[in-house]
Amino acid sequence: MNKRVVNGKALGLPFWKNAADVVALARAGRGIVVMPTGTGKTTQTPQALHDAGFTSEGRIYVSVPKRVLAVELAARVADEMDVELGSLVGYEIRGERESSRDTKILFMTEGMLRARIRGNPKLEGISVILFDEFHQRSLMSDFNIALVERAQDEGSKVAFLLMSATADAAALAAHLNCDMVDGTGLTTVYPITETYRETSWNNGLFETAAGAVADMVAKYGRKANGLVFMPGKAEIAQAVDAIRKLKIEGLTILPLHGDLEPADRHAPFVEREGATVTIATDIVETGATLPNIGWVVDSGLAREVSYDPTSDTSALRLVKVAQDRLTQRRGRAGRVREGECVSLFSQEDKAKRPVKTQPEILRKPLREVVLTIKALGLSRVGKSLRLIDYPAKANWKEAKRQLQMLKLVDETPGANITALGRKAVELGCDPRDAAMLLAAADLGCVQEAATAIAGRDSRLLIRPKNYDEQSAAQTAQAKFRSSRTCDAWTAVQVVRAAEKRGDKSLGAWCKENYISYLPKPLN
Repeated sequence: MNKRVVNGKALGLPFWKNAADVVALARAGRGIVVMPTGTGKTTQTPQALHDAGFTSEGRIYVSVPKRVLAVELAARVADEMDVELGSLVGYEIRGERESSRDTKILFMTEGMLRARIRGNPKLEGISVILFDEFHQRSLMSDFNIALVERAQDEGSKVAFLLMSATADAAALAAHLNCDMVDGTGLTTVYPITETYRETSWNNGLFETAAGAVADMVAKYGRKANGLVFMPGKAEIAQAVDAIRKLKIEGLTILPLHGDLEPADRHAPFVEREGATVTIATDIVETGATLPNIGWVVDSGLAREVSYDPTSDTSALRLVKVAQDRLTQRRGRAGRVREGECVSLFSQEDKAKRPVKTQPEILRKPLREVVLTIKALGLSRVGKSLRLIDYPAKANWKEAKRQLQMLKLVDETPGANITALGRKAVELGCDPRDAAMLLAAADLGCVQEAATAIAGRDSRLLIRPKNYDEQSAAQTAQAKFRSSRTCDAWTAVQVVRAAEKRGDKSLGAWCKENYISYLPKPLN
């Protein structure tokens, strides 16, 4: 008996109660699958489709929102199917892949799926595309679904399913004119208890989180591991420090965010002796299951790229996540045992939050979407593509104007893509950044341009909360500000100075100059 049968059907994952209905949706060509967290829809759906013969008809693509998920989910499914990762089951993310000609179930990020569609618009050789965690409503996933639907309109045999624990299934089914599997009656494997400890980012968040971890370890000991959600890398480092100060005996503390090396990124997914707590960003908010999680501590916060249309700039901002995302986080517990979720905010605060996360397409610039549409030879959204939500016409016009200004499309009424625009599409980033990098390549300063782009959206220079320290920080940082009009160039100057220091004294130098510094946390 292979591992998949043991881990899936034999252990009674709730997904299998509706597996036949899910397969029927795929046979119909499209559908919506809504099931609670912990039911097994992400890992079991591709296996059910494989059992039903879909991999004999073509590949199954599984689109997930985060790089870490693509890697870990592929490894999990390969293990359950008792095959080598990269054979029947594989993954593909930017700069990293584990797949072969034999791969039939391929996990990938939304960006990689877009690239695949661009290279194969009719999706020949693909039997099914699974859009996992669709409730997040990223701009890329909305656009990819429109492209797949267009391929179907032009005769493609590819099927697609949208999967989520919290999406509005009825509304999506009406838009796509398809059926749905409503598994909301299925419960997670074990019940979850919720408690609240009100705090805030600037008033004891990390100390309160550490206290909650200590209480959970005292309550559950080695019986259950924990997961703490923090908004970003800097907050993860501060939370790790706060927990270490409590000197909790026998506790392994592991950070988890997208910038870790592969081995460190995989560490939280490895079963180990004793109690473990993982301090993570939202990359494990959905999809993947960490070993033996019995409790969650949730800050209720995330760092998201937000767009300011007035200045036409994007920046990472601290936001309170909507209720559907809180549900996803809570659902990380209760998968293998009775769970507990400690929320670091009040119940009243939770009730005031939006019920659903607003789709990115309504709150982000559209230049990347428009450029991709032009690269595919399409005329416009509406006739060529049917989106689930439509931004205002003014947003489309502004995107066209920006692309013309960047010389990525021409000045004709049809705004046809230029040769420079085709190069920009291949870079797979914001067209404005792509234009900057392409110009830098001609000028011989790509490294400086890349640093400026990264520095623009980061919090490289620290502004102390303590008023007395603010003057010292301004004085220390003044030497990096060679331009009064360009903060991005300041980032270049900081990186250049840091490179001259080397690793040996970098931490002390960063502290002296009030520069953000995140050394690799020790386990």
